[in-house]
Amino acid sequence: MSDLVLYRGVATRSFTALWMLEELGVAYRTELIDRRPGAARPEPYLRLNPTGEVPTLTDGEAVVRETPAICLYLGDRHGYGTLAPRIEDPRRGDYLSWMVWSTAALDPARATAGVTLPLKPGGWGAGWRPLLEAMRILAEALAHGPYLLGETFTAADIMVGATLAMGRHTGEIPADPVLDAYVQRLEARPANQRAGALNWPPDLFPPA
Repeated sequence: MSDLVLYRGVATRSFTALWMLEELGVAYRTELIDRRPGAARPEPYLRLNPTGEVPTLTDGEAVVRETPAICLYLGDRHGYGTLAPRIEDPRRGDYLSWMVWSTAALDPARATAGVTLPLKPGGWGAGWRPLLEAMRILAEALAHGPYLLGETFTAADIMVGATLAMGRHTGEIPADPVLDAYVQRLEARPANQRAGALNWPPDLFPPA
């Protein structure tokens, strides 16, 4: 039995961690957490993740919460030098920056697009750029190659790509030829498709 266990929900952002695991090709198993409204989280799970949210990864006695942390952990442990640039690789800085940017900038920009956020005392506003500016920044980064680090696919593409694809599929992120082509390249990867089949099983929404 594998030491790697991913606690996940169906049709959730657990997809990103599933995609990472599938790209790595490592042995793992999953445990489903019921995230339907009103469903109580099992007490053993709350001891692993007090928020009750998913995903959570365990690796023996190690417990990792939050998707970027899970992907960073897996990249360094199982994809070091491939999906995760080595510490001496000068691209490591860009890699780490994009990993964090995916949830610190792109995701909140997506979630608040079209919403006027109130200014905080002292005139401070949101700590992220508006969605259209975030899209411009990402499109400019992709001008240097098919992936964020040029010709090399990394876990940064998993983190940013999953967030971008979600926003495109929900309509929260508008169409853009460069970004749409990027999403299509990522969704053509077999590991992405395997993760999608796990995250969105065919019987999730049976025909009426």
